[in-house]
Amino acid sequence: MKDVVIIGAGPVGLFAALLLDQQGITVDLYERWPTFYPLPRACGVDHEIIRQLQGLGLMDELEPLLEPVMGPGKNYEFQDANYETLLKIDWNRPGASGWAQMNMFYQPEVEAMMLRRLQASPNVTIHHGRELVSFEQGDDNVSLTFAETEKPENRFAAKARYVIGADGARSTVRDVMGITPIDLGFAYDWLVVDVVPHDKERVWSPYVIQHLDPRRPTTLVGSGPNRRRWEFMRLPGESIEELNSIDTTWKLLAPWDINRENATVERHTVYTFRGTWADQWKQGRVMLAGDAAHTMPPFLGQGLCAGMRDAFSLSWRLGLILGKGASEQLLETYGPERREHVCEIIRQAVEIGRMICMLDPAQVGARDRQMKAAMNDPSLGTKPPPEPRLGFAGMYLITDDHAGFLSVQGNVRHKGREGLFDDVAGKGWQLLMRSADNAMAMDQASLQFVEDFAVAVADFGPDGDTRDLDGVYSAWFDRLGVEVVLVRPDFYVFGTSSVKDVNALVQAAQCAIGPIALHHEVPRMAFAG
Repeated sequence: MKDVVIIGAGPVGLFAALLLDQQGITVDLYERWPTFYPLPRACGVDHEIIRQLQGLGLMDELEPLLEPVMGPGKNYEFQDANYETLLKIDWNRPGASGWAQMNMFYQPEVEAMMLRRLQASPNVTIHHGRELVSFEQGDDNVSLTFAETEKPENRFAAKARYVIGADGARSTVRDVMGITPIDLGFAYDWLVVDVVPHDKERVWSPYVIQHLDPRRPTTLVGSGPNRRRWEFMRLPGESIEELNSIDTTWKLLAPWDINRENATVERHTVYTFRGTWADQWKQGRVMLAGDAAHTMPPFLGQGLCAGMRDAFSLSWRLGLILGKGASEQLLETYGPERREHVCEIIRQAVEIGRMICMLDPAQVGARDRQMKAAMNDPSLGTKPPPEPRLGFAGMYLITDDHAGFLSVQGNVRHKGREGLFDDVAGKGWQLLMRSADNAMAMDQASLQFVEDFAVAVADFGPDGDTRDLDGVYSAWFDRLGVEVVLVRPDFYVFGTSSVKDVNALVQAAQCAIGPIALHHEVPRMAFAG
């Protein structure tokens, strides 16, 4: 019996397997298709996801595969039918996690990189051509039945302590659980075209364009080094078959100076952009992640990001339960905190989608005037993708206004080593302090927590062991107005405190994690979980 069965070997399933493997957890990974899908789907991730991949030690391989949205002309612009700028979104800057705010990539290359790592691990077994039929839950395990995709009469049994359903928008796991997604009623068909321009020196500026022409709303975006993607909305009365023909594809690309002589169309297919989420993400020992739990329009570039956050949120919890004997109650906070977080992003993506998909001339005119007026307000014109707070039933100090939000990462000098914080000071739990007296304030129980969970402790005080080389942490502490920050393994803030309250902060984390001996009682109300 394996520790975890993951159903679905797309990017979310592969990422979850890597995270669990890193913690020594055994994994069976099941994929219904006989081989991995060789064509791109997602094409971008934000700074937070790059930091997650950094923690897996993948950056030497990954960085050459990325195209950071940084540098002259790499803006996200909304344009009207005459190509005049309506609004600019400022993605052209560093993100809080120490990487570019947005990073474009070619999905098959990144998946192949993750797959190579998994194939070399003794903890992970990958099963191709196996489709889930059913599962039954016992007191301490889940029994699953799979069918061979090409010969459904051939059945296979598996057993695991936990199951992650990462099997996409048409999730079999979700269907077996009997969960019907909540639908926001946003549904538009778009032709997605992946192009390899032959001229590798061509400069694309603006880098991302939403061409809000009511005759055919169109998106242009990078999709990795030397690649571009176009997305064309299906118009009323137009059939999917007509739109999805190669002749139509070349006709639609022509206004952008893309033709058979100067480019190769790698893929063209029609997707229905939707905004949905599952109201329930966990039943017993079975959890949903990625598109099985939620779908969103692509206009904020957050679809894959949300799925990878799910995988990370699950993996550190399962690591504590399977590796440290922590309480299974940790899993009860997974769905509520992730659901509310992703719902906020979905709502914003749908709101932008409704604006982009607008066809009525009067509505389009009013929209364009409103967007042009907004350009005069910097607060409206420079918004990056949203980074909302985790849901209120999450595993963090709900009474702390700073908890449940993403932390930062900067370059530091820590005990003689220089680099990004996670690389030189340590990933996992992080206890960040700005006063040199903080370490002296920790009692034996807090020090035991630091030892038990390999907490990366960094003292940014004048006489501390860590120097803030870029001013990232100094600005962050000033903004929060606190002296101590405890950060979870997924980089979200568990809680903050003053020097004198550091032990209460650490003990609240001990209590939230589970069966850790406490030296004094911590009120249950201290944290959301």
